[in-house]
Amino acid sequence: MQRFARRLLPFAVLAPLLAVLTACGGNSVTGPTPTPPPTPPPPPAAAVTATGDGKLVVHPSASPRFAIALETPIRIQETAGGAANWDFARFSVIKGGKEIERGELGSTPIRAAGLSSIAPKSNLPTTIVFRFNAPDFDDLTLTLGFTDTHTLAKFTVDVPFSSFGGVDFNVTPMNIPSHTVEKR
Repeated sequence: MQRFARRLLPFAVLAPLLAVLTACGGNSVTGPTPTPPPTPPPPPAAAVTATGDGKLVVHPSASPRFAIALETPIRIQETAGGAANWDFARFSVIKGGKEIERGELGSTPIRAAGLSSIAPKSNLPTTIVFRFNAPDFDDLTLTLGFTDTHTLAKFTVDVPFSSFGGVDFNVTPMNIPSHTVEKR
């Protein structure tokens, strides 16, 4: 029995020492357990606005398929600190409250122009050129489509016609292969 008690003596001495070290938040070899860094808040949702940024410019179209080419200078702004992808620009010609013609610029030419990413707190001046045939209309509607890069929510923004600085006419025919967009 004494032999057995002698073997347990080192364990009896070490047990309280281990208890004290555990209560101190760690052991002397590794130190205290590190506190994990706080989880950062999620990025805010994108808030995008778009307005006219100058005068609309009407040209005759050099393409025989269309009568008119319209330059639409716009400014796209992200104001909340989120980010978005610009997916499309849709142009509608309205007569008597009904859409009589529509043109759309898809994501491929927007991406090719290097304009698809709308960065947080950004300010992007662009010009979109649409071609159409209806010379007699009451209203024009320009709608831009976006996808929030964080939430993947899709949303649209209308560019108010009243935000353009008026309309100019240029008699030089505009020769463009299709609807286009470029950064100003």
